[in-house]
Amino acid sequence: MDKQRIACLFRKYIDKSASSEEIDELMQYIDRAPDEEVFSLMEAAYQSLQHTAEADFFSTERRSNILKAVLKTENGSDSTESDIPSTRKRSLWSTFSKIAAVLLIGLAIGGVLYKSKQESKPQSAAMNEPVDIAPGGNMATLTLANGSVIGLNDINEGEIVKQDGFIITKTDDGQISYIIDDMQEERSTTVAKELIFNTIEIPRGGKYQVALPDGTKVWLNSASSLTYPTKFSNNERKVTLTGEGYFEVAKNAKAPFTVTTEDQSITVLGTHFNVRSYGRKSATQTTLLEGSVRVNPISKTDTQNASRTLKPGEQSILNAKRRLEVKKVNASNVISWKDDLFYFEDTDIRSVMEEFSRWYNFEFEFEGKMPATKLWGKVHRNVNASEALDILSYFNLKYRIIDITAKDTSANSRKKVIISHL
Repeated sequence: MDKQRIACLFRKYIDKSASSEEIDELMQYIDRAPDEEVFSLMEAAYQSLQHTAEADFFSTERRSNILKAVLKTENGSDSTESDIPSTRKRSLWSTFSKIAAVLLIGLAIGGVLYKSKQESKPQSAAMNEPVDIAPGGNMATLTLANGSVIGLNDINEGEIVKQDGFIITKTDDGQISYIIDDMQEERSTTVAKELIFNTIEIPRGGKYQVALPDGTKVWLNSASSLTYPTKFSNNERKVTLTGEGYFEVAKNAKAPFTVTTEDQSITVLGTHFNVRSYGRKSATQTTLLEGSVRVNPISKTDTQNASRTLKPGEQSILNAKRRLEVKKVNASNVISWKDDLFYFEDTDIRSVMEEFSRWYNFEFEFEGKMPATKLWGKVHRNVNASEALDILSYFNLKYRIIDITAKDTSANSRKKVIISHL
């Protein structure tokens, strides 16, 4: 690609004049271009910012610290650039080049790329508070058709229960799956049965994976639930989702797969997609990675709210006003939660805190006016809350974590994060 064109895109992105198509073009370039070319253009953009308010972000010391942080994170030790063999250095430099380029343009528009486990951080945003919160993990309960509730994190791997022709098992990697019980299946083939349902519920601070009876795989995020039949009918497969789930649907042209949320349904034959639906106070997002899906708003009082068919890389947004819109996105970033990463793109502080609070299971409140700054970047989900929350210091914010568990009860520990200005 023409270097003048890329330089122009950098500059337009920094001064917020780039169109969505130009931003996509720039990000594709950053992903694919040789390391040296990206870094050269990054340096040119840095030079152009030398006399601006953003220049302090790009001091030699800060850039050196970022490099050390990346090397430490990727190599698992306190390595410096000279410690790394040339072949290893090149692969690390590839990572650093792209991170640094995104950092440069992100900071220039008021965001930041925060690298967890970094060696040199800004002054911690914590206010001398010893209380911390461990990251979330595999936690879920399974409610059977008869009302029995099984705590999945309290049982060992292996058979959990037999139900409706299936053996429900917990695998060694911490998920549940449904295996056909051949003996019971033979006895029940001639008997028509009504569908019976199971529900897997993920608490705040949890996540879980389930392989459904038809072979469909579902990853569930914090504060989510999925209700599904123990055996799908021959001509349709229907499940109900609250919260967020990523689906890899087993192909079956004779039985469409439908995911129903509070305000929409998504119908597919076999595909990979992500659904985020945390209630009517927030938008419902459906993001397609592979195949094709049809999104159907449940309320059709508005003629503009007709169903839409998505292509890979598209996201539908059913907003608070119940209007359905479609835009292009980087779908892999949308499902970064599945790989234990928070991904933020032009995200306001309240939304960032809502993400953190679901994963770390805390309440939060702001003291004073909440800043209007937007965040860009990634944060690891496998660190304690204090490490993730230190990102607030970039926005001149501080926090403290307090224990609000009632002392006269045996309830589980409850934490609150209080945020204020420095």
